[in-house]
Amino acid sequence: MNDSNIRPQASLSARALTLIPKARILGLPGDPRLSFEQRNIFADADELRRQLHAHELDLLRGNPQSAASLVGALQPHAETLVARARSQLLEEQPELIQPGGGLYPPFRAAACWRDLWQFLRCVLYGAASGIVDFTAPRGVKALEMLYQELQVPLGAMVRGLELLKQNTLTTCPQQPSADMLMACFDHLIGNLRSFRAHPAEENLA
Repeated sequence: MNDSNIRPQASLSARALTLIPKARILGLPGDPRLSFEQRNIFADADELRRQLHAHELDLLRGNPQSAASLVGALQPHAETLVARARSQLLEEQPELIQPGGGLYPPFRAAACWRDLWQFLRCVLYGAASGIVDFTAPRGVKALEMLYQELQVPLGAMVRGLELLKQNTLTTCPQQPSADMLMACFDHLIGNLRSFRAHPAEENLA
């Protein structure tokens, strides 16, 4: 996801280099359902690809359906959650990282794990905002085109995200806001499931 390290930079195609900066899937920085201050929170966090700070979560708690408190509890576990999903995915599909597999050679697998972390980050943003459809359609389309260009194994990415959702659900406390978090996961999973494996004859201006 907007990750130029999926393969060595010098070997990326011109099309991939064009798509990378456009594959920003988060729509919250421009979402009119949020206040100006809240949009700026997400713009800054997304630009730096960082987790939300405590004072930022405080500013989001008043939003209807916000799961900001739950997000604050989950953020310290993000690396562990991704590592667990990675291990489970490779246990299910060990061929992915073997010669000829969709995540071979190792730099492709590393990019997949980074993308899972970035997906989790964006899902947590959505849950904190209280907005399920937190993605930007044009950014999602650019990501689809980038994945086509780089021949990313879509099934493995979807399965990794499903495992990440399951692990997050078992980690988070049972509370009403967990429903918001799961809905945000389902929204992103649905987007990835709609991706086509082969490039379409279309442009993204």
